[in-house]
Amino acid sequence: MPADIIARTLDDKRRLTMPDSVAPRTSVTIQAFGDGAWLIRELKPDTTLRMVLIPVIDKLPDDPEWDKVEAKVGRMAAKRIRIEAE
Repeated sequence: MPADIIARTLDDKRRLTMPDSVAPRTSVTIQAFGDGAWLIRELKPDTTLRMVLIPVIDKLPDDPEWDKVEAKVGRMAAKRIRIEAE
């Protein structure tokens, strides 16, 4: 699909006027392709990124049941490490 070609002129400060479809103060990138050839693109926000906020937990509440499970897992892991090391 061919792109629309729009002819523009530079003012005395070498500024380029963009079409009315581009809002004022829009961020753009200008890529040079050699002498006299530039590609101007409008920067659009990346919509593939998501931000997830995770709260910082300084100290977990005491849970005796979980402490028992955690100790059991630790003992099982220690036995496995000793067996594999021998």
